[in-house]
Amino acid sequence: MSQSILDLCRSGVAAALRFGATGAEVYGQSADTTSATIEKHDLLMAKTQQETAFGIRAFVGSRLGFASTNDTDDLERACREAVVLAKASPGDPGNVLPEAQTIAPVEGLYDPESARYTTDRAVEQAIGMLRIAESVDRRVVIGDAEFAFKRGERAVANSHGVAASERTSLFLYSALATAKDGDRVSNMDYQFGAARSVAEIDVEPIVRRASQNALDSLGAEPCGSSFRGPAVLSPQAVESLLVGLILYQANARNTLRRQSRWGDCLGRKVATSSVTLVDDGRRPGGVAASAFDREGVPHAPVTILERGVLASLFHNTYSAAALAQRNTAHAVGSAQTVPAIGPTNLAILPGSASKDDLISEIGQGLLVTRFSGNVDPVSGDFSGVAKGAQLIRDGRVQRAVSGTLIAGNVFECLETLSGISQEEETIVNLTLPYVRVEGVSVTAA
Repeated sequence: MSQSILDLCRSGVAAALRFGATGAEVYGQSADTTSATIEKHDLLMAKTQQETAFGIRAFVGSRLGFASTNDTDDLERACREAVVLAKASPGDPGNVLPEAQTIAPVEGLYDPESARYTTDRAVEQAIGMLRIAESVDRRVVIGDAEFAFKRGERAVANSHGVAASERTSLFLYSALATAKDGDRVSNMDYQFGAARSVAEIDVEPIVRRASQNALDSLGAEPCGSSFRGPAVLSPQAVESLLVGLILYQANARNTLRRQSRWGDCLGRKVATSSVTLVDDGRRPGGVAASAFDREGVPHAPVTILERGVLASLFHNTYSAAALAQRNTAHAVGSAQTVPAIGPTNLAILPGSASKDDLISEIGQGLLVTRFSGNVDPVSGDFSGVAKGAQLIRDGRVQRAVSGTLIAGNVFECLETLSGISQEEETIVNLTLPYVRVEGVSVTAA
């Protein structure tokens, strides 16, 4: 590629304007990805792929057309197609482009050493994950695992003067573990890790955690009796049960669709005062860290919930214009789609109690490692299976339980949430603590 990604984006904007657009944006991305995969405790494959793509938004007044291409030689044709589509589309006053702002680079997004990282080294890491699991206990089986690294560049330019680009490197690794002892089989446990630089790669903690959690659920027996009471949710269970609803309710696009209960709740309490939720696109080392969003708007830390009060919705340029609110730089998406709305590096801030403290105050309850079931982001109702669950009695974890169903309402859980741990874990782009919620219906199989 003789031209840089940013230069190609700029030339695409110019082409769209020549074809009759009154405004235009071109987003480009290029990435090389290598991965080594394990299945059924054996190395399955290693593969490398390269992708370059451009997404063009053409505006004719308030009308919008979109086209994409993965061929740089086809960029001008895609720009013309976007203009043609815009002219045939209905108008919408929310269809506007962001103005140019100063964008400060984020340190540590790209490690030059990643350019010398080879497929062989990725395979070595994957095999090392198997060896770590075996060192924990020979009964542990790694059903699925992957070590992958990605080097890339992204850029965006528009007709309002936005012009930004950055290079990135990212190492991702995950493990799904099960323990087997004769006829006894544990629940599965999944753990994830990431690093921005070669020096920070450390697969051992996630493999050990997945292995130990699987071992802890080996020999689980039915709960014995049903009850309604508190549950301590692991970070993974917090993601499955709470985070999805929070993201849905705080997404400004859902406010525009009248699908969010929180649409008119800015400045009002929606959770207990112990809950503070922050999204930081510039978080050092964050998986989703970057200097700017999908539209070229600079990232900055945004508080979504502050001591239980809804402080902000997630916005991109469209929703901010439509609701006359501040753009929070949460435009997300690839070059194949128009910008959507989503989080960057999201964190529920930790509390002052330990995980053991949360458990010690429970007479009868459940520790939920994973949740598999349904959560309705509109009503808040949830029901499903508590995986890797452990029964709590008299302030102590008593034993692993199987076949246990839990149900409740997430809105009620947020309003009655009674504890947040000091400990926290990172799950992809989320940093989450253990959380104790009240009034969960626990049904023994």
